[in-house]
Amino acid sequence: MTIEFLPLVDLFWAWIFLILVALAGFGYSFLYANHGVSKARILTKSLLFFGFWIFLALVILNPQFESEGKIEPLIVYQQGLSQEEISFWKDSLKVKQAVEISDYQDGSSKVILLGEDFSAEQLYPFQAKEIQWVTPRKHGLVDQISWKGAVRKGENQRIYFSIYSSQPSSWLKVLIPNTDSVELSPGWNQGMLEFQSNGLGRAEVPFTLGNDTLGLIRYFIEPALPKKYLIQMGFPSAETRTFVNWLREKGETVSEEVQLSKETVIASNAEKDSVQVLIIDPAQLNKRNIQDWVKDGKGNLLIFQVDDTQEVDNLVNRIFQTEFEVEQASEELNLGLRALPYRWKSKSNQSSLIEDRIAVQQLGNSQIGISLLESSYSLIFQGNNSVYERIWGEVLGAMEPDESSAIRFAAPVFEGFSSEFEIVQSDSVPEIWLADLDTISLSKDLINPLLSKGIYAPSREGWIDCGANFSIYSYGNHEFPTAQTAKRFSEFSSINQKSETELGRPISPWVGLLGMMIFLAGIWLEPKVSF
Repeated sequence: MTIEFLPLVDLFWAWIFLILVALAGFGYSFLYANHGVSKARILTKSLLFFGFWIFLALVILNPQFESEGKIEPLIVYQQGLSQEEISFWKDSLKVKQAVEISDYQDGSSKVILLGEDFSAEQLYPFQAKEIQWVTPRKHGLVDQISWKGAVRKGENQRIYFSIYSSQPSSWLKVLIPNTDSVELSPGWNQGMLEFQSNGLGRAEVPFTLGNDTLGLIRYFIEPALPKKYLIQMGFPSAETRTFVNWLREKGETVSEEVQLSKETVIASNAEKDSVQVLIIDPAQLNKRNIQDWVKDGKGNLLIFQVDDTQEVDNLVNRIFQTEFEVEQASEELNLGLRALPYRWKSKSNQSSLIEDRIAVQQLGNSQIGISLLESSYSLIFQGNNSVYERIWGEVLGAMEPDESSAIRFAAPVFEGFSSEFEIVQSDSVPEIWLADLDTISLSKDLINPLLSKGIYAPSREGWIDCGANFSIYSYGNHEFPTAQTAKRFSEFSSINQKSETELGRPISPWVGLLGMMIFLAGIWLEPKVSF
């Protein structure tokens, strides 16, 4: 038998109150003893007060009694599971009984659901029970997956996953040329797969594990919005010129400023208003206006053409209170590039790119990135334009500034499930949003006046038009079924919460109230009785 308290107030203050009441009550009896009152009357007073105090504690502490060892869990498994799989989980979880979900009848209050796909109707009978969900050991089983439902052209798409692999070595990838793959080890694997988004409009990308297609990653690619870059250097170079030309070919607005001496500055396309990304060499770090610009969260800062790595990261850490740290590494990279003989140490609050030669850290509303690449312009001269695009597209994608107009939501969106959407508009915040034939009400965010939010639950499967130039995809119940079951469990009120059955039956509050009244009556009658 174990006891757990659910007090009416914080447990610490509940005990403080009860101790003060006890001191007052027993102190009152002690004063009576010093005034010649008989021991029998003092004992009676003390017992009556003690009884009152016990029932007062029952009301305030609200104890819950649980009988240990009396509730045996039950495995309820989905149809079609092999007997070998069921036996494995019975032995692993030390459970004696297992029953198919179609044969389940109300029994144990502790249920272990075994399977990869459960409908809302199948979960309904378990809403008042303590539930644990386990998935079978099936190669390629996806129980968690998410990605951006909408990206800009050239922006990096990231797929976050939790996938089971039963093979010693298997490779997870998307079927897009020149994209990385992720090697999975036996068991559950959690991670992220990243690739660049090209094209416009509706995108459907096969998501594969070895030779098996796990599903299609569907999202919408919007046109890239031109961003404002300022390249501020102490000397001209082929690396800077190549980088500027590449940005302009992508349609970005680029300004240049090269300070040859204290009095001589060469500037081109001097559009410095509303700069979003500032790209500098280390010599510019000592300028107070640049430091204040970053600290005030006005944009993102990228530092390249670094010579003395340790001096630069120490300077950046001192100025911006960041945590950049390097370690020795090879100068040769797999992409045919050369870098300084260092790489960035892994930090939980930083992201590392290009074989750990470029690190990015969030600083308030700004991001700071430092590149250890010696040069990359030679890729263009060698005709490796796609590699150059991949490198700097990945870097700038990781340092993407906030947009003045955007639609944000997490995919996959499932038919019949509610999903939250965010719409950013710098000129006016909309109050409604049209999705197919549905009108979604939007509410303005209390913190960001340019952001509005809404909830949408698609009623059908397939692509859904949201205006003339935007679409979302609604997944049916046959796609990523285990991820859908996980979403159902997250909406299930009893998941990860202690049920009343688990805690046992609490003592009725009437017991405490009646007990207090009885002993209070005894305390009132005691002085009137002779003994």
